[in-house]
Amino acid sequence: MSEPLTLDPSQLPDISNLVLEDDTPLDSFINEKQQRLLTTVLYSGGDTGITVPFIAAANVGLFSSVRQPGVAPDVFLSINITGAEDWWERQVRSYLFWEFGKPPEIAVEIVSPTPGNELGSKLIDYARMRIPYYVVYDPLRELRGSTLRVFELQNQSYAPKTDAWFPEVGLGLTLWEGEFENVAGTWLRWCYASGAPIPTGDELAAQKDAQLFQKDAQLSQKDAELFQKDAQLLEEQARTKGAFIQVIELGLRLKFGEGGLVLLDEISAISDVGVLQAIASDMLAANNLDEIRQIYQP
Repeated sequence: MSEPLTLDPSQLPDISNLVLEDDTPLDSFINEKQQRLLTTVLYSGGDTGITVPFIAAANVGLFSSVRQPGVAPDVFLSINITGAEDWWERQVRSYLFWEFGKPPEIAVEIVSPTPGNELGSKLIDYARMRIPYYVVYDPLRELRGSTLRVFELQNQSYAPKTDAWFPEVGLGLTLWEGEFENVAGTWLRWCYASGAPIPTGDELAAQKDAQLFQKDAQLSQKDAELFQKDAQLLEEQARTKGAFIQVIELGLRLKFGEGGLVLLDEISAISDVGVLQAIASDMLAANNLDEIRQIYQP
């Protein structure tokens, strides 16, 4: 892990003549997207695994000393650090080690068609700055060897690392085939210990939309099941009502002749199956039609 730096305010160096910003980077759209993917994903609101304050930035100068020129990695990550309250102040517009108290944990360089000495002077510079991990991503294979190289600081220099997991940070890096901002390709992404990429804001939104869609589909299915049950119940009630009407019609005809059918229209309008059942069971004891009518019109 990066060693903390503690300086008394009276010991802070004079930076009045230090060139902190030179506005010289010239990057491609792909490199710009790659840099943004590695920085914004950590601020997208998803679970990154980082539980302490951090800074992730692209093309910001790192200065370990006023006697050495700064280096601007494509991306760097510094954890357990609080950002400045006023980013317009000159001493915090760049990453001055004595102001922020420590070097970053990880520096990442993305090799462009015009290599920038990523395996030469920059390897030496980042080691001199005591940055624990240095990553070189070569998407176009401009350098001979692996697409992704990871180095770990050992003593005063870097040694190749066989994996891309950074235990002090709780994050790793992985190569991912997919589409980012409508551009398909191989992208370098932060990942969990499982190797699964940390989702971007768009991916988080898509996951939530998919979950909502699934819930809506489940609710729709339940509504359809309830509708089917209601339809079956109504159908059953209709069959039961029809059966009672037939029994009542037969009883009226047998007990009172054709004149008894004068009540059939009124009785057929009754929807309560329980009332129809009462009519069917009590009509045989009735002496006239008025007594039958009293069964359903008490």
